[in-house]
Amino acid sequence: MPELNELPPKVVVDTSVIIDFYLGGLLPSLFELPFHFLAPDVIIAELQDPKGVAVMILGLHGHELSVSQLLEVRGLSPKNTKVSLNDLQAFVLARDLGAMLLTSDGPLRNLAQENGVGVHGTLWLLDEMVRLVVISQVTAANAIRRMLDAGCRLPKNECEARLRLWESGEQ
Repeated sequence: MPELNELPPKVVVDTSVIIDFYLGGLLPSLFELPFHFLAPDVIIAELQDPKGVAVMILGLHGHELSVSQLLEVRGLSPKNTKVSLNDLQAFVLARDLGAMLLTSDGPLRNLAQENGVGVHGTLWLLDEMVRLVVISQVTAANAIRRMLDAGCRLPKNECEARLRLWESGEQ
């Protein structure tokens, strides 16, 4: 937890995390975590369900990349064909801000790890929400089930382990 005079740590989210939490019914709760949530403006603009403006009302802050950052994204694209241009913007933004990148996208996660950018995903965020008592274990388990039922791409074995733990009520 940040001290009273400290700003919360910055995190950059991509579309996959926002959609996971929306489908899991926990999008408003996500923004109760003690982070300063950022996303490149293009990611906010691409959101349709939920709408980008609705996510901004909840606490997501847009960030416009500089021309040099956008040129770098263009240069990274041919070498990272499995990562969308918008996700490359999230990577560059997180790296340049020294922020953690939050994504459920495998290729984007790999790019971040290869370049020393801290990265976590949906399940880590759920763990943090339970640890910080933002949501209960039962609520987290129900959200995972909704996410999986909606087709979210989450690691099955890690989901099953959390479901066993959270549904048993053990810590």
